[in-house]
Amino acid sequence: MNATQSLPQADLRMRRIQKVSKILRAILLVCMIAQVAVIVLGALQFALLHHLSDWKYQFGPPNWRFNLAFTNVSNSDFVVLPFGFMVTLNFFRLFCRLKDGHLFEGQTIEYLEKAAKWWIALGIAKIIYQFLEPIIFSRHNINIQLNVNNGGDAILAGLLVFFIAWVLREGQKLKDEQEFTV
Repeated sequence: MNATQSLPQADLRMRRIQKVSKILRAILLVCMIAQVAVIVLGALQFALLHHLSDWKYQFGPPNWRFNLAFTNVSNSDFVVLPFGFMVTLNFFRLFCRLKDGHLFEGQTIEYLEKAAKWWIALGIAKIIYQFLEPIIFSRHNINIQLNVNNGGDAILAGLLVFFIAWVLREGQKLKDEQEFTV
């Protein structure tokens, strides 16, 4: 098989990658819009509840929850939501690059690495918040139960994505070395 016969198949593969990337990019865009809406609406609701509680109004239990129209976001989810947004944003950027046909380029791999780092930060933030939540929201009878699964899954996923990014980066370096040796 010569090089001219493999081009149509490679072009077909590239079009499939671009098509799937376009779909995933659209899904991630919807997720980012939803995350921003939850952050903004949650912050507004929290500010309103905090402002009204200064006037000695009672609005439910001390451990507040955001009861937005389309979701029920707990305070721990709200605190770590910006980390999740950064993960989604970097995956969105990654799929934008893939949609444009930039597969094994440095910037593409960098977005994957950034997503992995933010995912690890998300897991760490979940664990830290889980530790601090009883201290912050219940000043009496503090009972701290650390559940690593609450953030451990995000850390594990981030490490896996970071490993994949590292493999791609090493593959890129090998490719560059081979081009210079020929």
